[in-house]
Amino acid sequence: MGPAAPRDGRTGGAGGPGDGNGARKKRRGRPPQMPDDLTSMDEGYYDPWARTAWLLVTCRSLGRETAYAERSVFVGALRDAGVTTDLSRLSRWESGQHPITFKALRGYETVLGLPEGALVAANRQLVRDSDPAGKAPERVSFAERSDTAPDALIMGLIDKATASGDAMTGGDWLTLVTELDHFELVLLPTRHWTLLCERLVQELARTTGIDQLRRFEALSTLINHPVGQRHVLHALGAWLTDDDVQVVNPMLGLLQQLEDPAASALVLKLLDSDNKALALGAIQVAATKVARGHFDGAPLAQLEQHAIRGLLVPAYKRGADLLDLLTHLPDDSFARVARTLKDGPLRTRVLTARETKDLAGKDASRQISRTVASQVQAMTPAVYTAEPDQLLQRLVREALCHVSGNRRRLATYALGLSPYAPAVADCFISLARSERELLDERAWEAVWALGHGRRREDVVALVDTDHPRTQRRALISLARSPQRLTTAEQERIKVAMQHDNASVRRAALYATGLQAPHHLPKPLGAKASPDAPVVTWWRRVGPAIRDSDGLGRPAPKPAPVLLEE
Repeated sequence: MGPAAPRDGRTGGAGGPGDGNGARKKRRGRPPQMPDDLTSMDEGYYDPWARTAWLLVTCRSLGRETAYAERSVFVGALRDAGVTTDLSRLSRWESGQHPITFKALRGYETVLGLPEGALVAANRQLVRDSDPAGKAPERVSFAERSDTAPDALIMGLIDKATASGDAMTGGDWLTLVTELDHFELVLLPTRHWTLLCERLVQELARTTGIDQLRRFEALSTLINHPVGQRHVLHALGAWLTDDDVQVVNPMLGLLQQLEDPAASALVLKLLDSDNKALALGAIQVAATKVARGHFDGAPLAQLEQHAIRGLLVPAYKRGADLLDLLTHLPDDSFARVARTLKDGPLRTRVLTARETKDLAGKDASRQISRTVASQVQAMTPAVYTAEPDQLLQRLVREALCHVSGNRRRLATYALGLSPYAPAVADCFISLARSERELLDERAWEAVWALGHGRRREDVVALVDTDHPRTQRRALISLARSPQRLTTAEQERIKVAMQHDNASVRRAALYATGLQAPHHLPKPLGAKASPDAPVVTWWRRVGPAIRDSDGLGRPAPKPAPVLLEE
């Protein structure tokens, strides 16, 4: 099934910021070219600076301030913001030929009105993931633009995070953690470390989109700090091993960054969890850790046996997570697993995925991504006509079809930060109703991070469908949405909380716990229900957090955490 056109019937840039009739202007000479990453999809690395450059160009040329589509105008705005640059330097940054500096990234954020640290967090995540054997992101300092001395800034933010209970934005967390990262020895009381790390992990579960990305990068920095690491691991372990935990991603993904034996042991333990979401998520993390050489000897043998057992379980062998692990096992380990596979469609799919790193097959994924990217470009208002955006096509293909869950996640984050996001979400919602199970699952996975574009009504309607799997995914999508529930939507979700299917009920509680906690069942009334522990967990964790500096968002009133009665 192909992506649908916008519900309002718009086509190719109509209503965009071109001329008075909504048409795009034609620039003299050749249309502007977007940066591209020529790395093949089957490689284990990619060019993080080309992808950062793509974010710079799209945010500048397709953003809310249409004047910045002219590079000379934008150069002047950057200079006014204190960034030393010229057209030549801007061209090198926006082509990926020259890595952009931290100060310039912050300048882009300021001029374009993006949340503090949005582009910085995206760039640092891309650099971390692009080549695990390469250099870690450079140390940076948000305090350089503050009137407060670094020591005073750090202590003020620590107090804010641990004592005052005041709201912390993703930018606050990045500022605090990147300043702490400048000191190898950080002398804080254990209680402060515990409160800080537990709060940051909890907020990671209660945010989405760029609010979540900034916190994920803050934890990625802190988990690699010589002192902070053990405190983050302790907070993660406590969260993930809670018998009633309902949100496990992206917290699990933090474990893939550490070669530490304790992190690997926790992943192996979670593989056998009775919590299906934990077990499947742990497979994905194990796959990334295997690719990075974090397992050998007995632990690697355990993963081989887990893969062999997984191939016997229908729910596992049909999914992308086990393919992720099988694709990244060392050759000797994979050969032992492959010997247990009989000739047939499953063996063919496993061998093809390992060779191509593509869940759908090269021809199919190229066709799907080309179609989606073309429609997304046509649906996104732009000042000037442009050639087909090849990196948009690559990111769409990776978000939907790459065998690596980590690559899919980062591609989706990049799409979500770009001005293409609403159009991508519209197209992915169409694909989320595909008859191809793997494509259907991956499209929903992306929609959970991207939001609903202009098609929220279509998603809400799926809450009432007769298919429990689709109901569950639509409910999770509403739970993760940056948009608050309307009264009518809350009433539909309340009905779903009474569903016969346990997974639908849990997804409805997920949406209610994050978006409408006042509709959670009362503790006394829920005691006789099999979902009572889930209700208790959501009351303990609290509702969704929306940063006051989020994209196009007014400052919200802080929502109280509901305590047990």
